Amino acid sequence: MSIFKVLNQETMSHLTTTSKIMKFVNQTISSQLEGWAEMLLQGDLYSYEQGLFSCMNGIYDFISEELLPSVSCQVIDKLVEQGRASGGRKIEVRPFTFRIATGREVKVQSPYVRKPGKAWSGSRHLLAGHWNVIGGASPALYDRVGFCAALGPSYDVAHQALGKFGATLCLSSVRDLTNRLADHCFDYGEENLMLEPSETLADKRVAIAVDGGRTRTRTYEGEVNQAGQLMYQTEWCEPKLFVIEVLNNEGRPSRHELPIYGCRFKKGHVLNLLGRYLRTLEIDKAEQVQILGDGAGWIWNNIKPMLLGLNVDSNRIVESLDYYHASQYVHSLVDQMPKRIGQNRRKAYLSQFKDWLWKGAAGQIVEECKTVYKRPGDLVERWINYLDKHQDKTQYAVYEENKLMCGSGIIESGIRRIINLRFKNASTFWEKGTVEKLYFLRAALLSKRWDTVMINLSNST
Repeated sequence: MSIFKVLNQETMSHLTTTSKIMKFVNQTISSQLEGWAEMLLQGDLYSYEQGLFSCMNGIYDFISEELLPSVSCQVIDKLVEQGRASGGRKIEVRPFTFRIATGREVKVQSPYVRKPGKAWSGSRHLLAGHWNVIGGASPALYDRVGFCAALGPSYDVAHQALGKFGATLCLSSVRDLTNRLADHCFDYGEENLMLEPSETLADKRVAIAVDGGRTRTRTYEGEVNQAGQLMYQTEWCEPKLFVIEVLNNEGRPSRHELPIYGCRFKKGHVLNLLGRYLRTLEIDKAEQVQILGDGAGWIWNNIKPMLLGLNVDSNRIVESLDYYHASQYVHSLVDQMPKRIGQNRRKAYLSQFKDWLWKGAAGQIVEECKTVYKRPGDLVERWINYLDKHQDKTQYAVYEENKLMCGSGIIESGIRRIINLRFKNASTFWEKGTVEKLYFLRAALLSKRWDTVMINLSNST
């Protein structure tokens, strides 16, 4: 039988579908109106709202169950032609089932590519690509599921929230669909989803901050316990997070610009992701770029060279050590001073050291400590070397005068909200390859870019 022949059992005319839908809507609403009015008369607004919401979901389900199969048959010829143009062979029509926003399953007819070409990508069900179905879920469903899973502290809470607002799924489906969505976003490229179409950093003052969080992972090594269950190692790992912020004229994050977060476990991977974002955002046209971080050498050894490689003029790059980290070392140096240095002198040293630190004179702290500590231990030596090595990054008075940031609060906040509050829960062990992709969903949500990601996904075919 030709794939172009439409079976009467599977389709109906547009006129029949329309009339059937209109009849159902009219009957459903008219049969409920009197009851809703009575609820309101009795003062039961809650039951009225619940009933109306449930009715609207029922209408949504009915329209989808009637309209989607009808329209799917109308686009078969077009999709077959596109599939063949993309290298697909032996294309046949098969049933295709997916879930819509309420969790209801809908069965339609879809061209299926039995023999894809070598360069084929995406689902073999051509209708899945045409309608942007991911993991057997419609865009509205994976939008809801991903949003709730990224927002809540667990999949169980996400499952409860979805049920509360009309999406019926089992708990495992919530987890699996979230993972499939994260996989899809990872494969497509985060920088292609997180940004607005014409978003740029041109003529803007930009802050880039990097730091590490903590997530406990699970690694299977093939061992089993006495009950025959697989055993795994639970190593704490450090995901590296970056944030790109646009600064206003006062040196604070602009309320008119949204932050951009990216996260990976390996240093090379997070730097690669950061570079892709910066290239797409035209960082070479930025007015000024400030790099913020703690004392981790890999940050300073890589980000400025990356910016130079992206054609950012060195005169427009400012490197800044987080003031809180630097002041901690100052406090530690004073606390560990020899006993011959009394409390009053220690207070005086602390006041003087903090004043020097703020004014960018960390070198004077280093010289004074060499006088105080006749035989410094390894720990004290490390603290002194830390301040000595980062003298050029501690010009806090200059930063303040030029309306730049002195601390790395923007990344500390990101670590807490994106990583710790969702992926550092007690007795929670994540597979590295899974959680690394889930960071993106959480980052998209908390940066208020979730809708942008969903719109870009819908335009990705």
